[in-house]
Amino acid sequence: MENYNHEQIHYETETGMRCDVHSTHGFFVAKHWHNSLEIIMVIDGNMDISISGRNIRLESGGLAVINSRTIHSTGCRSSCRYLLLQIPYEVLKKNIPDIEMITIRCVCPVKSMRKGHVEETAHTLEKLAALYESPRDGGYLLMFNSLVYELLYHLVIHFKVVIDPALKKQSDKNVQRLGVVLQYVRQHYNESISLEDAARLVAFNREYFSRFFKKYMGITFMDYVFAIRLEYAYNDIINTDYPIVDIIENNGFGKNYKLFLRKFREQYGCSPGEKRKQLAENQPSCNSN
Repeated sequence: MENYNHEQIHYETETGMRCDVHSTHGFFVAKHWHNSLEIIMVIDGNMDISISGRNIRLESGGLAVINSRTIHSTGCRSSCRYLLLQIPYEVLKKNIPDIEMITIRCVCPVKSMRKGHVEETAHTLEKLAALYESPRDGGYLLMFNSLVYELLYHLVIHFKVVIDPALKKQSDKNVQRLGVVLQYVRQHYNESISLEDAARLVAFNREYFSRFFKKYMGITFMDYVFAIRLEYAYNDIINTDYPIVDIIENNGFGKNYKLFLRKFREQYGCSPGEKRKQLAENQPSCNSN
């Protein structure tokens, strides 16, 4: 088995974590996993996320915690502004000794549902977002770390659930296998990829791998390949002026223009040309429904 790992995150040198307030007019990140704890809070707009097969729409004020080694995806068609915080596993392990045996269950889709401890958690995230967007002074790191550890305290004290060790071991094994395949696809998405290629990576036969992938990812393997190709193609569409025909061909769709256009419209609610026109006119969305 070749050694392909989970998604690599580039943490900030200053904090040792990743913290951003993003503004976007549409994006999609296909299913993946990483070792960090990920927290998302929507400030304005809405975002669709999938966590272990559960589909959730976060609206303004909504938040979600995505545990380490959990398969998830994120995306939105419309305008969205959100806080993203990713805390590396090493920080979690150092400060939460039983991190291997717990999971954090904290998802609140809309602000109106924030009650009690969820409201306290959201308030800490709001302070973190405000700090991130404020001018940084000599006390920035002190306040940043203070808020992160306050957040972890809320999550561990109020939202942790102990998990069965045997189930945890099997889940980690399955995620690691999937990680091999997911990383392979990201590295070779613009090349010819087959179900047989993927099955060979984890020493499964074609039929068993097909069932295994669909069970844990919720989609077929080839639909996942198309999702990754679409993700990279979308970035080219919004960030370059390359002809759309060239973008389609360079991102693994070859001459299959109809397939690309159908997948693009399904994901973003408009055509590639309409998306470019929308961004040029600074309109927030093609279709926010």
